Amino acid sequence: MSTSITIDTHQPGAVLIPMWKRLITAGRAAEGLRDDWRQHLREVQREIGFDLIRFHGLLHDDMMIYHENEQGEPYYNWQYFDNLLDFLREIGLRPILELSFTPSLLKSGEATVFWWKGNITPPKDMGKWNGLIRALVVHCIDRYGLDEVLQWYFEVWNEPNLYHGFWDGTQSDYFTLYVNTARAIKSVHPGLRVGGPATSDAGAGEAPWIKDFLAFCESAQAPVDFISTHPYPNSWPFDSDGAQIMGYRDEDSTRHDIAWVRQAMQATPYRDLELHLTEWNASPSPRDLVHDTAFMAPFIIQNNLRCLGLADSLGYWTFTDVFEEGGAGDTLFHGGFGLINVLGLKKAAYYGYWFLSRLGNEQLAMGDDYIVTRRGETLQVLLWNYCHYTGAFAAGDRRALQPLSRYGVFAEKERSFELSLSGLQGSYKVVEYRLDREHGSAYDAWLHNGALENPGPEELAILKQATGPCGSVSLANCQGAYQRQVTLAPHGVLLIELGRVFRG
Repeated sequence: MSTSITIDTHQPGAVLIPMWKRLITAGRAAEGLRDDWRQHLREVQREIGFDLIRFHGLLHDDMMIYHENEQGEPYYNWQYFDNLLDFLREIGLRPILELSFTPSLLKSGEATVFWWKGNITPPKDMGKWNGLIRALVVHCIDRYGLDEVLQWYFEVWNEPNLYHGFWDGTQSDYFTLYVNTARAIKSVHPGLRVGGPATSDAGAGEAPWIKDFLAFCESAQAPVDFISTHPYPNSWPFDSDGAQIMGYRDEDSTRHDIAWVRQAMQATPYRDLELHLTEWNASPSPRDLVHDTAFMAPFIIQNNLRCLGLADSLGYWTFTDVFEEGGAGDTLFHGGFGLINVLGLKKAAYYGYWFLSRLGNEQLAMGDDYIVTRRGETLQVLLWNYCHYTGAFAAGDRRALQPLSRYGVFAEKERSFELSLSGLQGSYKVVEYRLDREHGSAYDAWLHNGALENPGPEELAILKQATGPCGSVSLANCQGAYQRQVTLAPHGVLLIELGRVFRG
C-alpha cells in the first residue's frame, strides 16, 4: 500500500489542539503513595507531559479519609490525600477526582470489587455522604486555593452501568447519588466542575445511560458541567458453548463511539458541555497480551488524531503496570494496561504518546496514516502503519495470541509513502525517529534477548538500551522541495523533523 503526500509548506496552518495530552489515568489512589508508581509518572511528565490524571478508590478505606467517633459523628483524615495531591501538583498534574468507592462506615451492603475490596454499594446515609463530599471540596480549596480547584474536575463514581461490577444499585440509585454529590459540590462554590456518568461502553456503539443521564439532569435540574464515558473498542460475542468472549470492532470504532455521544448531546440543552473519555485502551482487560506489542503505538496515534475535535480528552487507561485490580501481574509482559511495565520498561504504547508530543502547534495536512505540522521554523512529519486484527481474532478467537507469539492476530502489511514538501530552500537538519518490532519495541527487545522473566540489573539495563525509537540526524540541501520515499514495517512509526539551518 502506498500513500502520496504533497504539501506546500508556505500555506497557513490550522491550530492543532493536542487532545492526547489532556488526560492520563492510573489504577487507584493508594497506588500513588508508592515510589515506583511515582517514578514512572515523573518520567511520563518529563517526556510527554499530561494536564490531568484520574484514578479509582479516592474514598476507599486504604486512603484513610472517612472516620466516625463513638457517637457516630464523622471526622476526616487528609494525610494520604494531601500526600498524593501534593505530589501530583508538584509534577504539573491536576486531578479528575473520581468520587468512589463507598467507605466501609457508609456502606449499605457487602458487595465489593477487586482484591482490595472497594465497596460498590450506595451510601446508607446520604447526609453523611454529602458531608464527606463537602468536606473534601472545602479541604481542597483551603489547601490549594479556589482558583486552582476551579480548574479541577469532580466525577461521580465509575461505570455504574456495570451492575455487580462497579455499582450494586439501580440506575435510579446512581442518579440519586449523582444529584446529591453534585449539589454538595456546588454548595461550596457554583463554579466547581462536576460530571458523569462515567459509564462503560457495552460494545454496541452507543454509550450506556448517556441519554438517560442527560434527561435526568434536565428534569431534576441537577448540576452537570461535563459528560464522561468509556469507549472501549470491543465487542462481546458468545462462543459455541454460550460463553461470552471479548472481540474487537473495526479500527474506527472509537471515533464512531465519540461521534454518537456528541450527537446524543446535540439533542439536549447540554450540547456544548465538555466531553471527557475518562478511560480508553485497546481493551478493558488487564491481561490482554496485545497491550504490550508494537501494535499499540500506531493504535494510539491513529485514534487520537482521528478523534481530534470530537472530545476534550481521551484518557489512556493506564500510565503504569503498577496496577492491582486483579493483583500484581505474574509475568514481565502480562498484557497490562500500562505505558510502562513494572520494571520501568517503556512499552510501544508509551512512544505512541511520545511521538504525538513532538508534533507542532500548526496542522498543515493530515490523512489516514500521516500528519504534517509546524512549530516556528520546524516541520514535523509523522507517518504510521496501522495493522488491524484478523477477522478470526476480532470475532473472539484468541488461540493465535500466546505469551511469546503475539503478532499472528494482526492483518500485517507494509506501507510506503512518497513525501514531497515544497517551499523549502536551503539547508535543513533532518532528525528522524523510527519505532517498530525491530526498532525499540520493549516487548520485542525482550523476546530477542531471551524473554527472561526476572531480569537482573545488568539484563534490565540491556533491555532499556534496546527500548525506544531509533534516531538519526542528517543534513538536506533543499532546492525548492524536500522529497523522500519511506517504507514502514507492520506497526511502524516514523517521525521526520526538518529544521532550517542558517549559516553566516
